[in-house]
Amino acid sequence: MDANQNQTRPNPAWAAIATEAERLKRTKLLDLFAADPTRAEALTFAAPHLIADFSKQRIDAPALAAVAKLAEAMDFEGWREKMFSGGIVNATEGRSAMHWALRASDPPPEVRAAQAKMAAFAQRIRRDVDSVVHLGIGGSDLGPRLIIDALGAHRVRGIKVRFAANVDGADVRDAIDGLNPSRTLLIVASKTFTTQETLANAEFVRAWGPAHLAAATAAPEKAVAWGVPRDNVFPFWDWVGGRYSLWSSVSLACFIALPTGAFHRQLVGAEEMDAHFRSAPFMRNLPALSAAIQMWNREALGHESYALIPYSERLRLLPAYMQQLEMESNGKGVSRDGERLARSACGVTWGAAGTNAQHSFFQLLHQGVREIPVELLVNAGAHEGPPAHRAKVFANALAQARALMVGKTSGEPHRAFPGDRASTLMAIDALSPEALGALLAFYEHRTFTQAVLAGINPFDQFGVELGKEMANALLPALEGGQTPAGVDASTATWLRRLRAQ
Repeated sequence: MDANQNQTRPNPAWAAIATEAERLKRTKLLDLFAADPTRAEALTFAAPHLIADFSKQRIDAPALAAVAKLAEAMDFEGWREKMFSGGIVNATEGRSAMHWALRASDPPPEVRAAQAKMAAFAQRIRRDVDSVVHLGIGGSDLGPRLIIDALGAHRVRGIKVRFAANVDGADVRDAIDGLNPSRTLLIVASKTFTTQETLANAEFVRAWGPAHLAAATAAPEKAVAWGVPRDNVFPFWDWVGGRYSLWSSVSLACFIALPTGAFHRQLVGAEEMDAHFRSAPFMRNLPALSAAIQMWNREALGHESYALIPYSERLRLLPAYMQQLEMESNGKGVSRDGERLARSACGVTWGAAGTNAQHSFFQLLHQGVREIPVELLVNAGAHEGPPAHRAKVFANALAQARALMVGKTSGEPHRAFPGDRASTLMAIDALSPEALGALLAFYEHRTFTQAVLAGINPFDQFGVELGKEMANALLPALEGGQTPAGVDASTATWLRRLRAQ
């Protein structure tokens, strides 16, 4: 097929966006502030537990209006309502996307029953264990791992939680190192209960002899057949995508390691953000506006990646979590209808915690050839540790955003900073369960809105499958079998080189 065939039809809204982009490409950020004394106030938006200042982005009211027209053309409101009404938004798999129902104040009966079962199990198992080993990968790992890390100040004393995801055996060996199997609960989190990496790790840990087994899965019979007591199998459903599953039984370890009610508080915060996203018009909708600015930076201004910098050590795993959420959801090359996209639907997400990141890749952000927009996130609430550190972390976040914009002139080229580089500064009101829930729901809705603007389905992930299929085909050769017919010369050579002895 010709490369230009089967391509999505041009959207007239892009002409206005292109016109605004050409105008703003020639405008310095400092000049935008000089032209509008109210800019900082006008471009700061709030949602439950979260505030975002977009004034240091290369955007203004006419540009946002052009993007709003695109949202209207792509039926943002229609797709939003379709998701929240349980419609089929994942057409390739014929499914709804109802992760939001897991945090609803009046959830479906099966969700309510599962939550009650988890709460009762958590109360009971705390008497019998001092260690929890959680095995999963991707969405069955990153969400609960992030929650445990982020809410460390709220942890139940005396309960250790270890995670292993990588099929590299060092990961799972480290997870059980120093633990007492007679006081350990093994949780196997796998939607299908067929995930190669998770089951390989689970077999290893089961052989070590943990006293208690539990599972979070949408395939309960497979978990029971594997050896998990039926009463210790906790369901989730096919309308919950893996990277949206942290609100489900996949976070059983969080029910156990956090005080009673803490996980429910997280659900409450997420539901608050759901209500904002569902009801606020596009031009006052924080997840939608944030998505629009990401799309604007990528497709109108040509910035192919952005750096996410949480100025909170407790949120150090957020960039990794967002890499999966955004790039697995929106890393697509075709529309919902299977037509080739004329524009990308997703950029590259990367980052690390500040202030550590300032001593590594911020060199590139400040003096590299290409501009890379930055998103800085601070915790505006109480901080752990020495009180004086709170002001220092704020000073660094504010200074980096300002330095990216204003730069520095110097007679020595190596000491000059070009400046005029975009950033967003966001703050959560506290690192509480409610605020964490709202923050993660904000990012889910931002990811969904980007998909709507691009015209893609963010709820399938076929791109992860081909490599897995090939790995399964190559595995027998690495375990001493024959090299499969038809493999390329490089792969065949490496199979011989790495074959188990």
